[in-house]
Amino acid sequence: LLKQVEVNAPGESAEQREEMEVAMQQVCANIMEYCQTLLLQSSSQAQFSICLFSPSGSEPAGRDGGRSDLTSSMPPMSYSRAPSLGLVLFLNTAADFFRFHQSHRQSLSKLQSLDQLPPEELKELCQGLVAGPGAVEKTSSVQRSQLAKKRLVQLINNRAKLLALCSYIIETCLFVLWRHLEYYLLHCTPTDPKDSLMVGASPYSGLQSSGSRGLSRVSQSDLDLLKGDMAAGFGEALQRRLLEVEGLYSQVRSRYTFIQALVRRIRGLVRQTKS
Repeated sequence: LLKQVEVNAPGESAEQREEMEVAMQQVCANIMEYCQTLLLQSSSQAQFSICLFSPSGSEPAGRDGGRSDLTSSMPPMSYSRAPSLGLVLFLNTAADFFRFHQSHRQSLSKLQSLDQLPPEELKELCQGLVAGPGAVEKTSSVQRSQLAKKRLVQLINNRAKLLALCSYIIETCLFVLWRHLEYYLLHCTPTDPKDSLMVGASPYSGLQSSGSRGLSRVSQSDLDLLKGDMAAGFGEALQRRLLEVEGLYSQVRSRYTFIQALVRRIRGLVRQTKS
């Protein structure tokens, strides 16, 4: 999405692009927070919770390219069909988190060694903070240092916001994933295969016999597919990256997250269904 914004508005300043990046992450965080709230308000027990996502762990193509490819990589989807759990996996922002964390560290390092930065790097940092062609060259060395410091503080604050948003998105995505998996893998009673949700049946036409509200037609083949998708999609590599996110974020902010606990619960569900 950010790439599309840059194409449509190539004249936007770096500060404006950074603000848009924060805004897009905030939208994603708000959506996942709303999903989490719906699940918590519906029931404290997974077997009586609403289902917002269909039982498929398949992710949109192009995940390695980042979420900027989301609109172009997702297959056409019927409006009568609920989005799949694969979208929740896709929205976890671990890759974004590491990118923002590296940028945050670099800016902190530059701020701490501001007096040692080469002149060209100081000029680059000052770009956008002074108006007019050649304005940077007209400023004194003291002014450049002050402007560079101001810009670095902007970058540090921006990255701190993005790190907080990414961590929160990851945590809420994992919660939503866990609650759905707990229902589908432990409590869901499959219906006749011809009523499968995954072959185009309307997902909002009734209640599951176990009491879950929302998705009413889930076949055994749907559940088997979900088990295979989760075994492949929620592997050890992803789990390690998620745990690393929690460790790195705790170094930046003294905020306790539930990422490790949620990863452990999801891993337990996936392993239990494999045995």
